[in-house]
Amino acid sequence: MEAQKELNQYTHRYSLTAADMDTRYRMTPNAVLLYYQDCWARYMACLHLAAFDVVKQNRIWVITEFNAWFEEQTALWSDDIDVTVWNSEVSALRLYAEFRVRRADGVEVAHGYGCWTLLDTEAHRLAPMMPFLPQIPVLPEVTSETHKKRRFPMEGTPLQQIEHRVNPINLDFNGHVNNRTYLSIAMQSADEAFMDAHAIRCLAIHWLKETFLGDTLTCRLILLPNETDEAVYHYLHTIARNDAETAAQVYSEWIPRSEQIDVSVHAQRK
Repeated sequence: MEAQKELNQYTHRYSLTAADMDTRYRMTPNAVLLYYQDCWARYMACLHLAAFDVVKQNRIWVITEFNAWFEEQTALWSDDIDVTVWNSEVSALRLYAEFRVRRADGVEVAHGYGCWTLLDTEAHRLAPMMPFLPQIPVLPEVTSETHKKRRFPMEGTPLQQIEHRVNPINLDFNGHVNNRTYLSIAMQSADEAFMDAHAIRCLAIHWLKETFLGDTLTCRLILLPNETDEAVYHYLHTIARNDAETAAQVYSEWIPRSEQIDVSVHAQRK
C-alpha cells in the first residue's frame, strides 16, 4: 500500500522484518518507537519541515519524551502494519505528535505521542517554533492522553546494573547517540523468561542529556513498589553518562500474557 497523506494526518504501511521482533516473533517496543519516528519524519518531509529542511536554518529536531500504550494483541513477524501520525499541540518551544499503530486487519497494536523540540545548532539552545507554525497542521481534538510531563518515582528495589560503551552503530546523523539505543540498553537488562511470560502495557521515555561516541553508559534497573495490583510490574531504568549525569530514563509497566501465539500457524494463515 502506498503512503497515504492528508493535510492533517499521514499514514504509512510497513512490513515487519526480523529486526523488529523478539524471540517469539512479536513486534518489540523498540520497533514501535522506530516506526513512529520514521513515519513522523516522512510526514514532516511532506510539510517541508524534515530534518534536511530545518537544518538550512541551523535547526535540528530533537525528541525529548515518548509515551506509548500497548495492546496485548501485538503484530508478528511478516505482518503489515499501518502507522498514522498527526500533530496535536504546538507551543512556543514544543510540538506534540501523536501516533497509532494498527495491523493491516485493523487491530490496534499501540498508540501514544512524542514531544519534539527545535535545537539551534549554533547556540545549542532550544529555538522557538514560531517561524514554522504556518506550516504545521494541528488536530488538538485528537489526542491520546494528557501531555503533562510525567514524573517517575525513584524509590524502589535495585535489581541490577549494566554498562554499555557507545560504538559507531549507536550514532545518528547528528553524531549523537540514537535515542532508540537507550531503550535497547534498558531492554538488555530484562530476563528472557520474564519477557516471554509478560507483555508490556505502558512505556515512557525521557531523554535528558546527549551522549557521544566512546562514552560509557551505566544503566540501573529499579523495581518500583506497586500497592494496587501485584500482577503488574513497574520498572525504572536510569541511564547515566560518565559524569554521572542522567542521560535518559525509561519507565515501563508489564502484565502477565494471557496466551501464547504459535507463529507457524500465523504464518500459514498469511
